[in-house]
Amino acid sequence: MDFEVELKNRNMNIRVCSQKSGIPYATLYPIIKGQIDIGTCTYYTVEKLAKTLGYRPDQIVYHNEDFQTFRNNLHHKIKRNDLKTVLGIIESDDVEYYRIHNDFRKMMYLVATVDYISKKYDIPLCDKYNEVRTMKLEEPFFVGDSALMNKDINSGIDEFARYNIIEGDLYDAV
Repeated sequence: MDFEVELKNRNMNIRVCSQKSGIPYATLYPIIKGQIDIGTCTYYTVEKLAKTLGYRPDQIVYHNEDFQTFRNNLHHKIKRNDLKTVLGIIESDDVEYYRIHNDFRKMMYLVATVDYISKKYDIPLCDKYNEVRTMKLEEPFFVGDSALMNKDINSGIDEFARYNIIEGDLYDAV
């Protein structure tokens, strides 16, 4: 999360945030400036900052797992029960969580997954993600088996290609 942007959006500076949160300025400054990872802070500090910014503590601490691990975990869930997985994505705040942390690949990948499985079962698209559907990665991003497809951007699943993500199979978990 870009805390400087969050403060700016709330017309707040570090000193005001320090006063509102009760976090000492000397503790808060390196967090806001990105000099200290919020994940290394005490829960007490994280909780105060999150409350001041209008988030839950788990929303501001970001565990950045690599994309392949994220994809593999999602594919295992899909293979077990694709509809339940889609409902879980829709009911959770995962898409918003990735947006907040500027992890647009994962955000778009989740929405593409929801759209693909919704289409498979002839379920109307969830309008909660209409803004995401207007986005696209600047460069093609090849994942899974698509990385072996000789970089053919037309060989992937349409719902993913919309985001410039080239995905070949959601059910390939082993």
